[in-house]
Amino acid sequence: MPPRKTETSASALKSKSVRELLMEADRNIPASEMKVVRMLLANYPAAGLTTISRLSQTAGVSDPTVLRLATRLGFEGFSDLQTALLAEVEEHMRSPLTLTAASRLPSMPQVERTNAYQSFLLSSMTQIEAVIKGTATADYERAVDLLIDPKLHILFIGGRFSRFIAGIMQRCLQHVRDGTTLFSGSPADVVDEMAGIGKRHVLVVFDFRRYQTDTVRFAEHAKKRNCKIILFTDQWKSPVAEVADVVFSAPTETTSPFDTLTTPLLQAEAVIAGAAERLGDSWHARVAVIEQIRSEFHVTLDGSHRDTRSKATQGKTGTKTRDKDD
Repeated sequence: MPPRKTETSASALKSKSVRELLMEADRNIPASEMKVVRMLLANYPAAGLTTISRLSQTAGVSDPTVLRLATRLGFEGFSDLQTALLAEVEEHMRSPLTLTAASRLPSMPQVERTNAYQSFLLSSMTQIEAVIKGTATADYERAVDLLIDPKLHILFIGGRFSRFIAGIMQRCLQHVRDGTTLFSGSPADVVDEMAGIGKRHVLVVFDFRRYQTDTVRFAEHAKKRNCKIILFTDQWKSPVAEVADVVFSAPTETTSPFDTLTTPLLQAEAVIAGAAERLGDSWHARVAVIEQIRSEFHVTLDGSHRDTRSKATQGKTGTKTRDKDD
């Protein structure tokens, strides 16, 4: 059954770029079409200026899937979508803003050649901009749908370095909802967790090159047990992408010899921000309880602790405060 054509008017189409239409794709768009959306955004606009067969092959879908997506976006067909892309390219090349930006470029390489720090920061900012323009809103919405579902238990796993981002995301999410677990034990301990995984679980996976065999295998087996998968990966995509329900890919190359994890961290934090917004005020009571418990255990130094410490230092020598005992 062909997709219902969007109610986007011709005038509305003209006022929006193809990128904007892709970014605004509804969360209910079929998973196969989302693969095409991600491919188009990851290599925009070049990915859409190739043949339909090459695009479908690269995205791992059929030619009709690409056609359905073009129709869903409001175009008559794939050739109509390509015409819009070509018009954008031509407009960009003639834009005074583009020419102005180009005139500033000669000064940039000099900064990058003489200062390794600025070079790294500038390259990282470029990748951050790519994440903003290359991650579909539908993927954020789909991820949030899964993460805020009270019937689902959320699991987190990552690789040698990316597990730290998994930990940050899990700790943030546990503030706004109950039922989250970070797998951080030995490989054997993590494998044992598989026995309890099923359709009531969501596995959030962080996997970047060089992709870890144990992480990939764990995700593949979890999927076989009907677990939903949310993947954060790089632009080359972990093999987990083949079984994932939601895929976030981010460019990680910079001028450093090490790939940056700033870009996937931003994506993860954006998902958390979306989850908090969708939950509304319902999570405030949970945070209030957490803060109360933290206060009782003196987890952090708030103003009252500083006042107590200040008064104690003004007393007799050798007098201990509770902070010092801790």
